[in-house]
Amino acid sequence: MTYKVFLKHLTTGDLFELPYNSINWVEELNNGANATFNFDYSTIKEQVCAPYGTNVFDLFTAVFSQIWVEDSAGNKLWLGVCSDYQRTKDAAGNYSLQIAACDYFALLQKRRTAALKTYSAVDPATIPWDLININQTSGIASADLGITQGTTVTTGLTVSPEYIRADIKQSISDLSNYRVKGSFDFDIDVTLKLNLYYPTKGSLRANVVLDALTTLADGVKIPLLLSITNRVMARGQGINNDVAESVRIASDPTINQYTLLEDVLTDPTTSDTTVLATEGDKKLDLEKLPLAQITKKHGDDIDLTSYGLGDTIIVDVPEENISYAQYRVKKRTVDIEQTGTMIATLDLLTI
Repeated sequence: MTYKVFLKHLTTGDLFELPYNSINWVEELNNGANATFNFDYSTIKEQVCAPYGTNVFDLFTAVFSQIWVEDSAGNKLWLGVCSDYQRTKDAAGNYSLQIAACDYFALLQKRRTAALKTYSAVDPATIPWDLININQTSGIASADLGITQGTTVTTGLTVSPEYIRADIKQSISDLSNYRVKGSFDFDIDVTLKLNLYYPTKGSLRANVVLDALTTLADGVKIPLLLSITNRVMARGQGINNDVAESVRIASDPTINQYTLLEDVLTDPTTSDTTVLATEGDKKLDLEKLPLAQITKKHGDDIDLTSYGLGDTIIVDVPEENISYAQYRVKKRTVDIEQTGTMIATLDLLTI
């Protein structure tokens, strides 16, 4: 497979194809994505900068710049913006260049809500676009990132959060299935549309099978006592004895298996105990019993475009008595070498 990297200066429209040494990106369901691009400094200087009369530093840092990865069919596999520039020189005098990038959702950690923004008994699925849209249309110079509204959903839940200069990225994640049971999944796709999914993002990809024929490596981890929570105190807004709280607890037989194991979940955006209860229930679902954390690696024999975050694939791990079972893709780490060799590492969850 052939992969290409492109850089675009958004203020001028200038477009560059960048010869690379390696690419890495990590994407997680409902939590954004980050990438690292490694280049040979001299190659970028001679083959990209010189023809355009610029230098390496300005190429990556002078303006707000988009960077993305395409496959041989022209599909955009990852898209984001340059966020960090690092040039190093080794003892032999050889230069290397590393560019860090984040996707547009991760970029929203640098955007804030209003000084006071409150919602009263609204569906959580109505809030993400509202927060982004208000910020992009604030009238402040260059506030518009180009994010538009894509698919919308309703969840049937109601929330009443209050935001004071809150991190928009974290605020949206905290409203989603990342934290709230029965809420929505979401993404900002490569066309910069904010899409919401209910009850979950993704579908069964029965043709994507990770077994002995397609797996390069795998691992199974089962966290025990210190990772288990079978009683949650979900606490919200308030002061001293007035803090809103919902206590959620697993069944007695479940607790008896591993003894009582407690934790506190804090959400300062709400005093609604119904919301706190759904957050506590979500934590219990994930932590009340040991869950096998399966990691699988595959190469180009499985196309990256054949599945995505949230999709359910087929997994075979005979050593753990897992026989062609359905697991959901929670996180994907992709490494691409200059030769075009690709390895994807998947973190999987039971569905």
